Amino acid sequence: ASFSYGILASGQESSSETKTKLEDVRGNEGKTDVDQLITNKRMRADSGSKSELSLSTQFSYYGGTVLQPGSKIRPNIRDAANTQTMAAIVGQVSGKYRVSERGSVSAGVGLQMLAPFHEPISNSAVTNAKGEKATRNDIFDPNVTYTYLDKFSGVQSVSTVSLIGNSTAYSRQYGYVATLEGSQTFMKDIGTTGLSLGALLVAGASSFDDFSFKARSNSSDYYFGIYPCLEYVFNDTFNFRTISGLWAYEHSRNARSPWTFAKNVIYQSVGLGISVTRDIFLYPNIQFQPEHIEAKATNVGLTAYVNVF
Repeated sequence: ASFSYGILASGQESSSETKTKLEDVRGNEGKTDVDQLITNKRMRADSGSKSELSLSTQFSYYGGTVLQPGSKIRPNIRDAANTQTMAAIVGQVSGKYRVSERGSVSAGVGLQMLAPFHEPISNSAVTNAKGEKATRNDIFDPNVTYTYLDKFSGVQSVSTVSLIGNSTAYSRQYGYVATLEGSQTFMKDIGTTGLSLGALLVAGASSFDDFSFKARSNSSDYYFGIYPCLEYVFNDTFNFRTISGLWAYEHSRNARSPWTFAKNVIYQSVGLGISVTRDIFLYPNIQFQPEHIEAKATNVGLTAYVNVF
């Protein structure tokens, strides 16, 4: 945090006036405006409102390919475990309590509609490309998250730790029970160029109650990833953003060694960030495989961060 100190030099001031001004300065010490710590528009919106109590929401549309953005099937271009392969609208709604100027605790649930534009509203279940049944509309994965905001040497930092109860029919069919996940986002502005560089670090581990061969073959018990990212700010409203799933690894429950990891397929996400207000941020994007650029191996999506109160 940075503090601005006025010059209290005046030969005419009395000692009592000087004392009062110094006390005013000391009274402001320790107070942190999180918007001075986090200037990145997406990170601000993602970390929630500045209010003591607020409602934080994030909704995403996961679509098909660039050739068929409205397709029911969404290719799993990352080849990641526990990944649904259907178009979906997925949301997260959380109540957030700011426990300190930099820290907050939130509790929420996920909301999901699979194949939102492809099946009659009355359908309660849908079938994916593998022939697997999945509940179409779901309230899922109750979770508790602690978030901490910081800034050091010009590097913006958002740290989170989440405990998630895995409850979707898709996850439960492979025995997922709960996941503990930590994430760390860093962003550093490059002078006044409008360019910023950073990375997302993620690690997590899951617990299970199904130990059959099928369940173990289709799930991972722990994972980690490093995702470099770059942003360029055009103005107060628009910015270019790209993030790469360059180093993402999973440990299969079927692996014989605890040190054997499967590397996810490298993917790149490119999109336009739109800052509507401080608490509303939109991110339409396209994901693809940089090592295998092909229209049929792409995903389109739109993410909206909206904070209320």
